[in-house]
Amino acid sequence: MHRRLQSHMDMPIPRPRLCRRIAEQRAGAIFLRAPAGAGKTVTLSMAAEAMGRHVCSLQQPRLSDVEGGWLFWDAPVSARSVRLSAQLLESVDVLVVACRPDQRISGLARLILHHGSVTIDANELTFSREELDGLPPEETSRLLDRYAGWPAFLPLTRSQAPRLAIDYLRENFLAHLSPAQTATLSIWLEAPMPTAGEDWSGLLPPLLIDEPDRHSELRELLIIAVRERLATFENTAAVIEVAAAFEKAGRAIAAMTLLLDHGHEAHAAQILERSRGLELIYRNSLDAFRDIIMRFSHEMIAANEIVLFALARMLLKLGELQRVRHLVGKHLGTDYLDPLKVLLRGSRFSFAARTFRLNLMISEDLMPTDAMITRLGEFMADYPMGDHGKWAAYYNALLEFEIRRRNFREAEAAAARALIYLGHMGGQPLLEFFIHLHQAVLRLMSGDALFARRAAQEARQKLEQVPHAAEAEFRMLRLAEACIAYEAGQPRDLLQFVQNEFEGFAASEIWPSLMQFALHYASQVLGDHFPMVIRPGFLDGLWIHLSEGLQFHAMMEIRTAIAYQNANRWGDAAATLSAVRMRIGRNWVESAHEELTRLMRRDEISYVMAWLRDAVRLPTPRPYLSRQIDALVANPKVTNREKVALQLWQSYAAYQRRDKAATRAHLLSALEASTRLGCNGVLSEERIFLSPLLKDERIRGFIETSSDVRAALSLFAASVNSPQARALQGGLSQREAQMMQLIASGMSNKRIAHTLSISEVTVKFHLGNLFRKLGCRRRAEAIRAATALGWL
Repeated sequence: MHRRLQSHMDMPIPRPRLCRRIAEQRAGAIFLRAPAGAGKTVTLSMAAEAMGRHVCSLQQPRLSDVEGGWLFWDAPVSARSVRLSAQLLESVDVLVVACRPDQRISGLARLILHHGSVTIDANELTFSREELDGLPPEETSRLLDRYAGWPAFLPLTRSQAPRLAIDYLRENFLAHLSPAQTATLSIWLEAPMPTAGEDWSGLLPPLLIDEPDRHSELRELLIIAVRERLATFENTAAVIEVAAAFEKAGRAIAAMTLLLDHGHEAHAAQILERSRGLELIYRNSLDAFRDIIMRFSHEMIAANEIVLFALARMLLKLGELQRVRHLVGKHLGTDYLDPLKVLLRGSRFSFAARTFRLNLMISEDLMPTDAMITRLGEFMADYPMGDHGKWAAYYNALLEFEIRRRNFREAEAAAARALIYLGHMGGQPLLEFFIHLHQAVLRLMSGDALFARRAAQEARQKLEQVPHAAEAEFRMLRLAEACIAYEAGQPRDLLQFVQNEFEGFAASEIWPSLMQFALHYASQVLGDHFPMVIRPGFLDGLWIHLSEGLQFHAMMEIRTAIAYQNANRWGDAAATLSAVRMRIGRNWVESAHEELTRLMRRDEISYVMAWLRDAVRLPTPRPYLSRQIDALVANPKVTNREKVALQLWQSYAAYQRRDKAATRAHLLSALEASTRLGCNGVLSEERIFLSPLLKDERIRGFIETSSDVRAALSLFAASVNSPQARALQGGLSQREAQMMQLIASGMSNKRIAHTLSISEVTVKFHLGNLFRKLGCRRRAEAIRAATALGWL
């Protein structure tokens, strides 16, 4: 190899400028200081030959090597530190020495003090285009643009032997780097930026350091050489040194991978602890985090809480709540499953265990009581004041709990606090994304779609800053953005999300308030467009993904009942509501009055509103229904969005009583509020009550004097132009439109009969009428025709 690299020495490229500079210098010491491959030896030989002198290459020059007061010395690579004798220097007027940046030559202080020194560095030794005029143009271009003008690579422009170049780089450049320096260089090569601060940068060609992207071929060769060099580090000290360098550079996953590959599990666990195990998952892709955590042994999981909680956190991200409960119960005891015992001040559990219990409470969808919130406050007193990460996590958890408790003002305050602490940490884009997404959700839930849009924009800005893939998080964001568009009268994005992405969304980790929010909007947009397929299609499918520990079941049944109500199947809706397990029931709702102002739980409020909705549609509403609705409007836990619906019900109930003044007043208030808040989707949800009111020309003429009302009615008119509405306008009966939707969902005649509680003979009768109106004989033809007409 060395004979081949020496080939350019047989016909060296003249360097008259450098030789002239050396000959004309009047300094006492002239240093040709540059890393391997800079052509120091060749240039030194040229300068010596031009002056009729020879070059000494010994470890320690002799007096006989000094000629006419000049000493040309090529310091051997092995001479890391050399001290020249005073006797030698007494006879030297000019010392010309070729050495590497890491070599130390001492004893020259007197010579330099009296006669000065000059350094010809790597930049000056790099070939310029003018010096290469004698080469073929393609060789010149290749050397300058691909190999950074480095003299040692001149033979490569002719031989183009990449394996030779890799070996040369590994043996001559990288051999002088420590394991830590090699690791740091490997990181820089992944995404190089111009740098001069690293201690290894002086060992590389300057043009490569200054313009790494320009010299991509040399960079690729160096990447391979560095990878091969790293693979040679097998002893414990070297492996730990490389891992420490990776960790220092923020590559905790790479550091742990290296340590586990070499059997140093305890050291890997220490890095996990220093990286704040649970927080590390937010700085890496879920796959990368999972791959590393799953490599820890059962013994380490049992002995190290940080590893245990990292594994548990990863399982939560995968939606495996029951496995997490089993895992922590097995290793920490069954009393760990009781949050009050864990969070109790002075409990036997560590601070890390109590902190993770807070995270677990979120996934368990626990509704914190006042006593539990007090316990959380006591637990908060143990947080170190300077640990901004722990405080941010605390307020993030509090945000979720306050959304559940419908304390929206307190939730906003918790979100603001969490963002402040994340800012103190220098920012954490993924965690900040979750905070802004929480804000978008709570604002939509509370009925303020205009502010929700701003929060969603901030969430997107933060998520786009996350360096790794965040597929699940982008899916959450798309859902929030689709719901905001739905509130503005644009349901298309939400429909596509429900049809194409909801299954993946529900199967991954989601905080319960987001699931509650998603369930509401998804079932509603399907109810708007495909009311008869909600129960057998969308809602039934969700049961596969929801763990028994999550308390979504009541809300799913309530949303099913509302879907039945919107499809005018009031009997099915009442039967569904009656089957819901709730501490209150239909009789309680029908007799309640003042109690309605004090309801706090979200499921109970939704349950009561579903039964009141059933009562509103009756031709003769019960006399005290209006007071019950007023009581709910006065409830501070009822959202602005729900209050718009309640006002619409008040208007419809007054219309049933033929109280035109109250009808107009409540309807005007509801429509103006929906425009002011931007929550126009509620009008579509309540179309069964709103549409009859708007058909009354006197009522409509009165309310349309308001510009806000005209804006709301414009969006409402667009929302009711659903496929089902177009089908009815096109001549299908309600039952035929239902049949069309059900066969489009792939149902057999038998299942349709079971779904609608009719016989298969009746199903065939209605399908026959549907096929006749569409001019078809088969299901596939009917589906294609209905799709072409915009009825599906």
